Amino acid sequence: MSAFRGILTGYLGAKIADTEAADRLKGEVLASAGKTFYTDILPNQMDAEKLRRENYNTLAGEDPNLAELADINGFTASEAGMEKFEEFRKTNKLKGPDVLKNLQFETDYNTRYDQRGKNFNEKYDPILKQLGIDEIGGMGYNTVESLVGGKEPGPMKSEDMTQTPEAPQEFASTQLSDYFVTSPISYDIPESEFQKVASTMREFGQFFTQDERTGELKVNLNDTNRNEYGALRNITQEIAQNYLDQDGKVNVSAAMTAGSNILTKQTTDIIYGRQRADGFEQGIAAADGSDFSQNFDNSYKTDKDKKQYLSNGLKNLDGGQEAQRYFAQSFPETVLFDDNTSVRDYLLKLTGLKR
Repeated sequence: MSAFRGILTGYLGAKIADTEAADRLKGEVLASAGKTFYTDILPNQMDAEKLRRENYNTLAGEDPNLAELADINGFTASEAGMEKFEEFRKTNKLKGPDVLKNLQFETDYNTRYDQRGKNFNEKYDPILKQLGIDEIGGMGYNTVESLVGGKEPGPMKSEDMTQTPEAPQEFASTQLSDYFVTSPISYDIPESEFQKVASTMREFGQFFTQDERTGELKVNLNDTNRNEYGALRNITQEIAQNYLDQDGKVNVSAAMTAGSNILTKQTTDIIYGRQRADGFEQGIAAADGSDFSQNFDNSYKTDKDKKQYLSNGLKNLDGGQEAQRYFAQSFPETVLFDDNTSVRDYLLKLTGLKR
């Protein structure tokens, strides 16, 4: 029995020591969490609410409902948001002088502030309770209101927030497009910018001359190059919105480079084939342009099948009519159908270049 008592005593002693160590670790973790909360999280939240209130007040001085719209849409939460809102207002004008009058939104600044406080409390209240602070209100988010005046002074006082106002039949829209005439974003590339870059691409430079007096570029293209130029112009414009600089403007050089690659793939590569990492991929014609490629001939055995493929393929090219005509003009003259008629002539007729 004494031996058993000794074992039990040893076990209990170790258990107590383990419990004390666990309690110390838990205490250290909670202390660290509490320090982080009061030195980082809460002060940062206070600063964020102060900035938001200042931004709101700036706009409210101009029009309270303008401030409400900006705050509802998150523009007042940061300086970057305010800059974005000002930029929006420069390019999009109000639909009328009275469009912001007599509006009642579903929430106002105070109710949104209270909701943010509620969310903050629900997130951090469990941690503070473990620290022995049962009510976060005394040292938590509500401290923000007492220190920075989080709520916006106005018709509704803080004590009024417990009283639910009578709901109107319909709340005002919070969509900016309902109050501002939004200008459509344009990705059009000015012809002068297109010409400047085009003069360095696809051997177009030989067709450009510069006016000695004005310095402007003049283009003197032949029939084939005119369609190639037009196809590049059309394709570049189609994809321009995918090549924007940080300021939202089209990077003309990048867009035209991508457009040129597309034009090459759907013309030269489709007609003559291309070299891939795993070998040569045959096109419609043989690489030397002497006849149909073996693969194409095997896939489309009759003239009818070949013509159907070519007709459908033309319609699916990017770049419109100019791209279709450029494809036809680029096709080798020596390739013939089984009835000895020219494939190139067939394509030229389809595109209206030959009768």
